[in-house]
Amino acid sequence: MVVDAGPISSLTNGTPNQRIPINEYTGTQLADVGTNGLNWSAFTWFDTSVSPNWTLFVTCPRPSTSLNVQTTPWQDKGVSSQKNTAQRMATIPPGALDELNLDIYPASTTAAVVEEDVSSGNGNYTDGVSYHDALSGGYGGAFNGNFDGNPENSTTNNFTTAGKVVRSDFYRLTPTSGFGFGAFLGYFEFAPDGTMTYVAYPSAVPVFNSVTRTNTTTTITYTTGLYGTYTLRGTNSLTSGTAMINWPAITTLTSGDTATHTITDTTTNNVRFYTITAQ
Repeated sequence: MVVDAGPISSLTNGTPNQRIPINEYTGTQLADVGTNGLNWSAFTWFDTSVSPNWTLFVTCPRPSTSLNVQTTPWQDKGVSSQKNTAQRMATIPPGALDELNLDIYPASTTAAVVEEDVSSGNGNYTDGVSYHDALSGGYGGAFNGNFDGNPENSTTNNFTTAGKVVRSDFYRLTPTSGFGFGAFLGYFEFAPDGTMTYVAYPSAVPVFNSVTRTNTTTTITYTTGLYGTYTLRGTNSLTSGTAMINWPAITTLTSGDTATHTITDTTTNNVRFYTITAQ
């Protein structure tokens, strides 16, 4: 099934931690494909009409054992390399349109086309190729060997009953003449009930690395994340019913990286509790 999830800006313009539902396909369409044992990915590209030319947006699957850990980003490549990948991607929409026009699968719509798996030697495909063949090609994968790796995630054969989501990170790859890693934009989450959600610029779980006190000064080392706003909050008494997010704000913490930072809090209170909130 080939799904048009809308303009890339609908994802890249999301606010940190915004959950954006992917509503362009239906349960009936997914039933035609099957949810268990499913391979899926998300990607798009900029051609010469958009700058920077041949920028790629591609998923990278998270292992089922590390759902809350970001993957290592795909590497940025040169213009010619990314152009070859983009042109391979560009064969998929015309192939889906071929299948839509033949009305092979009645559940298909202009936003989501249920299509045949193989287009090679298939007369139904006249202008493009199937998703499977575009990704595989004669090379056997990675957009016919033009890309670094496999953008596909896979569900288990008991996915619908196992009760555990799968996630794929989403990266922007800008052509470069040197070396660089793709920019992390968010992740797609596919649930056992067949729904998919995109989480934009997810903030990391903040961590206290150490808390020490000398006289009236408390020194705190902490780690935040790449996106989001993190606030250090503190209180000298734990009042029943008061959520930590409502503790008085002390200061906004440094973010935008995964490094360890240090901050101090000066107070004459003999007892002090701290938390970090993210938004």
